[in-house]
Amino acid sequence: MSKLKCLLVLSIFVLFTGCSQPPESGINSIEVPRTIDSDIHLSDIAESVNLVQMETNNGSYLTAILDVKLFNGNLLILDTSGSVRIFDSKGNFIGKLGVRGEGPGEYSSAYSIETDQELGLIYLGGVRKLLVYDKNYEFLKEKKFSDFLHYIKIVDQKPILIFGRDWIPVEGGYSNQTILFELNRELDITDSILFRNTILKKANGIRYTSKHFLSNTIDGSFLYAPVLTQENILRDTLYKFEGGSIIPFVKLDFEEPHFDENGNKGVDIYNIMHSSSYIICEYARNKDKKFFIYSKKESQGYNLEVGVLDEDDQPVVLRPLDLKNDIFYYIKEGEFQNTGIEELNPAIGIVELK
Repeated sequence: MSKLKCLLVLSIFVLFTGCSQPPESGINSIEVPRTIDSDIHLSDIAESVNLVQMETNNGSYLTAILDVKLFNGNLLILDTSGSVRIFDSKGNFIGKLGVRGEGPGEYSSAYSIETDQELGLIYLGGVRKLLVYDKNYEFLKEKKFSDFLHYIKIVDQKPILIFGRDWIPVEGGYSNQTILFELNRELDITDSILFRNTILKKANGIRYTSKHFLSNTIDGSFLYAPVLTQENILRDTLYKFEGGSIIPFVKLDFEEPHFDENGNKGVDIYNIMHSSSYIICEYARNKDKKFFIYSKKESQGYNLEVGVLDEDDQPVVLRPLDLKNDIFYYIKEGEFQNTGIEELNPAIGIVELK
C-alpha cells in the first residue's frame, strides 16, 4: 500500500486527466458509445447459468439484496434489513450470521461483508464496527471505528476498509473524502490513504446501494470509487494497486455530451468492475440505467439497456461473485402475486462467463 507516493500519482492524474478529455498519461481507453447494442442474452456470453431459488420460511425472508458472497459452498446474503442470511447451494435456509444488538460481539446493522476463503474468515462491517467470524459462523473478534464503515475487501490477504467522510467544512464549501485503511490480521491499522477529496459548494452526499469498489483478479487488484454528487469532471478511470501505489489503469471513454446545457452531469458511473476476462460498468445516462460489458479476449464492448437478458428476456445486472474465475451473480425477483401473503424470496442466478 502507499502513502505520499500514491497521493502524488493520483493528484497529478486527476488534475490533468480527471475530466472528460482523453488521457495524456498513455493509459488504455475503452469507448462507451451513446448508441445501444442489440439485445445480448446470458446464453450468448455465459459458459453456465445456475438459477437457485432461495427458500422462504420463518426468519429467511429477504427484502432488497445488497450483496452476495460465496463461502464454503454457501451463499451469504446481505439485504436492506441490515442482516446477513445464510443459504446453502440449493437455496435452503441455514440461519443468520451473528447477533443484532449494541453490545460486544453484536452489530446494529450490516452494511458490508467480505470473506477470506484461504483463512476461512468472514468480515462484517456494522456501522462503526468491524466484526470477524470463523468458518463455522462463530464470532471471533471486533474492532470499533469513529467513522462509518462503508466497504470491506481482502487484498493480498489483508483487510482493506473504505470509509466515506462527508460534509467536512472547508474554505469554499464542503469536503467529501474517500479514505482507505489497511489492516493486519490482528485488525491493527498499518496504512491509510486519502484516495479522493471532493470539494462541493453545498453539503451533499449520494451513495449507490450496490458497492463494488475493489476487484480481485488474476491480474491484480483494481479500484473504482464513484462520485455521484454534482461536479464538473467525469470520474471515468479504473485504478490498479501496483508496486505499493494506486495508479491509473484504464479509462472508459464515454461518448459526449457528458453534461447538459446547465452544466449538470449527464453520465453517472456507479461501478466499474474488473474480472480476469471482462470489464463491466453500471452507469446511467440522463438518469436512465445502462450496463456496459467489455470482453478483453475479444476486444469487444456491448452497451445495453439496464442489463443482460435472461431466459425470460428480462434484463439482469451482473455483479461480482468470483472475479478471478469470471463468476457473477444476478437477482431474479419473483412475480408479484397476492398482497395478502408473504411473497417468495428471489432466486439468485450464478453465472460463469465465457
